[in-house]
Amino acid sequence: METTAAGWTLIDRAAGVLAHTYSFRGGATSTTFVARMADGRLMVVSPSVGLNDAIAAELATFGEVGALVANNGFHHLGQVEWRQRYPQARCFAPAQAIARIKKKNPAVGAFEPLSALAPLLGPEVGFREVANTKAGESWFWAKTASGSAWFLSDVLINLPKLPPAFPLRLLFKWTGSAPGFRVFHLALKFVVKDKRAALRQLREDMAAHPPTVIVPAHGPLLDHPGITEETRALLDAAL
Repeated sequence: METTAAGWTLIDRAAGVLAHTYSFRGGATSTTFVARMADGRLMVVSPSVGLNDAIAAELATFGEVGALVANNGFHHLGQVEWRQRYPQARCFAPAQAIARIKKKNPAVGAFEPLSALAPLLGPEVGFREVANTKAGESWFWAKTASGSAWFLSDVLINLPKLPPAFPLRLLFKWTGSAPGFRVFHLALKFVVKDKRAALRQLREDMAAHPPTVIVPAHGPLLDHPGITEETRALLDAAL
């Protein structure tokens, strides 16, 4: 996949499906996911911190930003700066994430419930708002020329190595959340109430829209042959 000068990974240029990795607290990284909605405008999931003119200028070549989405109650750090640059965009979050975001980031402003996003997307883009959560959770998929690109939020993770900080390293190791492509068991303890139900739902959604590109919220993208089968096996093992 091509990566632009400002750091956008072009998953499918024609379809307007993109990803951008950014750094946040303590040098950790996360990923922004972009897909084109039915009206040609862009949905931006997990808007990055550190938005600058170069990132925005490259994004503008794919369309106008129409929706800013906090995929759960933790991925809200870039909302304020993206809202300032794109005041016309509507802002969405899972219903069970909104109260937490307002508490942790009171400057961010109001959100519409994620359910209100569905009519804007059209048949090429979809999402699932996970039921029965502690802090809201959702995942997204978008049709590309090769299949479906999936943004997996804090459900699956792809960290090449364990975090360097000793307490975090132990927590990731004890929960089996790293290294490599894993179920993010550590995050799920704080995000969902019924992990098995969430993973079963993900497995069903992926069966309906088989992934050819995986975009974890944390860690490098995966697009190698066999990623559909690998993801299914990962979920089967966790269940």
